[in-house]
Amino acid sequence: MQKRTKVNVLKIFNVLKTHGSMHIRGIARIAKMNPITVSSLVNRLDYFFETQNIEVVPGFKAKIVSLKDSNVTIKDVEKYLEVKKRIKG
Repeated sequence: MQKRTKVNVLKIFNVLKTHGSMHIRGIARIAKMNPITVSSLVNRLDYFFETQNIEVVPGFKAKIVSLKDSNVTIKDVEKYLEVKKRIKG
């Protein structure tokens, strides 16, 4: 895992561990990240994150993100990505 990616994943995990379930833009705002980056990492690491699309007001949906396991570590994420990479390669 690249250092920048690792830092960004840690930021997302820390926000969710501290604040609980939250929408993508909220995570991005607190972590000082681009919402597209947050969304991309959450989608890429769906093994660790649960997502739920909710309709906030008619015609406007928000993606709510939560951790599947609050005890997961960055080492767990690195191992997962390594195995996933080996399977694809």
